[in-house]
Amino acid sequence: MKKTIISVFVIALAITACKSDKKVETSVAKEVKIVQEATTSAFKSVAKGSRLTWKATHLGGLQPRFGTVQVQSANVLVTNKVLTNASFVVNLASLSVDNFDKGAEEKGKLEGHLKSDDFFNIEKHPTVTFEMTKLTPLTGDYNNEMTGNLTIMGVTKSITFKTNVAIHPEAVAINSEDFTINRQDWGLSYHSEGDKGIPKDYLIDNGIGFTVNVKVEK
Repeated sequence: MKKTIISVFVIALAITACKSDKKVETSVAKEVKIVQEATTSAFKSVAKGSRLTWKATHLGGLQPRFGTVQVQSANVLVTNKVLTNASFVVNLASLSVDNFDKGAEEKGKLEGHLKSDDFFNIEKHPTVTFEMTKLTPLTGDYNNEMTGNLTIMGVTKSITFKTNVAIHPEAVAINSEDFTINRQDWGLSYHSEGDKGIPKDYLIDNGIGFTVNVKVEK
């Protein structure tokens, strides 16, 4: 298999190309408490363009690749003008590589490889999900810190990242900072550092960068 196919790793989950190197820690999944009151409003229609943007590289940050994954469905609850619940499903079949210049055929092979059982095995695990468990107000560039359960390939871990949440009468927008997770925490270990018999140039960094840009309407 060509080096360009086996040497890039991505994940889903939404966005612009990830720029930062902020790493988020993982912990055990947290309990989800649904808030449903008389004043609660539900938003379930995913607006066009809602997506995750991902970024991945070889070891040392070499040969970066980035792309997007589309948000398939969402369920957002707002109570008394506060975001109380949010869950999202990301469709891995929509995963794209957006900075690959070796032609459409090779690009298709790379995207197919990322969807194979070497990586996300989308036949068995077609989606990635995120369910918010906590929202903490902040001041500064981002108005909230969001904690939630991220499920990839059947493994669920809690992560926390900063985001801007904008609540309007007919829509809720969530736009996160650029953040990085460790793919090993979800058992994604293809061509990891230390693998024996794999040329160094083929090894993939464990960090996967994300940015989330989602808008959900009534």
